[in-house]
Amino acid sequence: MAGSTHTEDAVRRLQATEALQLAMPGPLAAGQDLSGDHPAFDLAPEARRAASDALEAGETHYADVPGIAPLRDAVAGALAGWGMHVDAEQGLIIASGEQEARFLALHALAHVGYGIVLPSIVHPGARKAAALGQVKVSRVPLVIDAISHTLASGKNALYLESPNRLTGKIIEGPLVRAIAEEAVRADAIVIWDASLAPWVPEDSPYELIGTLPGMAERTITIGTLWSGAGVEGWLAAYLAGPPALFGRARNLKQIIAICTTTPAQWGVLGVLKAGTESLITRRAQLRRIKSEAASQFPAGVLAGEATSVLAVRPPGDVDPRSLAAKPMAGEAFGAPGILRFTVTPTGEVVGALRAIAARQAAGGGDLR
Repeated sequence: MAGSTHTEDAVRRLQATEALQLAMPGPLAAGQDLSGDHPAFDLAPEARRAASDALEAGETHYADVPGIAPLRDAVAGALAGWGMHVDAEQGLIIASGEQEARFLALHALAHVGYGIVLPSIVHPGARKAAALGQVKVSRVPLVIDAISHTLASGKNALYLESPNRLTGKIIEGPLVRAIAEEAVRADAIVIWDASLAPWVPEDSPYELIGTLPGMAERTITIGTLWSGAGVEGWLAAYLAGPPALFGRARNLKQIIAICTTTPAQWGVLGVLKAGTESLITRRAQLRRIKSEAASQFPAGVLAGEATSVLAVRPPGDVDPRSLAAKPMAGEAFGAPGILRFTVTPTGEVVGALRAIAARQAAGGGDLR
């Protein structure tokens, strides 16, 4: 038995080392860089004005560990619009980006004995966050039988992305409800990454698992603030969930002391207060561009509702470096042979898909 435990520990260390080497999507550069997690827009004037006003008002001190109270209240209000009700004071943390949110959620749960269950295809940041503490990780395909079996095997927390961070595909309602039932049955926790949810068109069905029966007290939802407002570089994200799960996360947040700056938090708040009219326009713009890009190479495009990303299976053994536009390779997500493009308002993805279609038609050659 001791030998088996030693072997398991060694395998876990090797897996953690491998995960730490994964490529991570970074902030988009100008032009043909389509490898980032989020499209880059011009900074919303409301954000600029609110951040400037905060500086003039002397809001240059460190924010409270969980974030400034008015922003937490506004985020709680936005989540309530999705049917999820959270305690803005005790059950909501403003994080310095999605990766910090992943780290806080995963390690808070691992600290109290939860094993982490990751889908077989998942954002590399989830594996990296778990690897930093050599947390026990299981990988499962996103099918209910595999999820049910794994959750029943012990004290587990299941990490889910909806929309998926590679393809933009949402987890459909029947599977969401089935997973919720299994989580309740197994007394499991769910970490729900909703970072791409704002990019799901209103005519697409979408459910937050935390709104389902029995899930409010066992779901941590994470997301980005605020998609389409041009504040992506400010690294403002959130964790929302039951206060009982947040004590350790708040302590970790204070220890690592990585906080979104106070003026930036006021700037994001300015966007939320201003309403969403300009954001709706920007989202509609991306929807049109993604549709046009997908029409260039329909046979290779993977289904996905989120309009901010487009995943494609290119023909043959395509070297992504031969593309004029830079995509994110799917290997880091656990999906070799897939390329993920960020859909940006300047439309470079259309030319990229047109080049891939031309490559298929020609049966070879450069993709530039």
